[in-house]
Amino acid sequence: MRRKKLREDAAGYRRSTYALSPTSIDIVEKIRQRLTLPSREATINAILERIDSDILLRYEFLGPRTPDRANKEP
Repeated sequence: MRRKKLREDAAGYRRSTYALSPTSIDIVEKIRQRLTLPSREATINAILERIDSDILLRYEFLGPRTPDRANKEP
């Protein structure tokens, strides 16, 4: 475990704790099983890295938003 932590620290990983909604957990678990990933943490990392690497997803989540659009429920 110590080696894993040292390796993650060297790679720039940071530990955080987040509370996920039941819906989010269900989605993460489905994706985890589909991609055969070892943990929720690995699944969330894969999802966020995919958003970063896909131009359309990146724009959807990180693109400019007008204040009016940002505050509306979908």
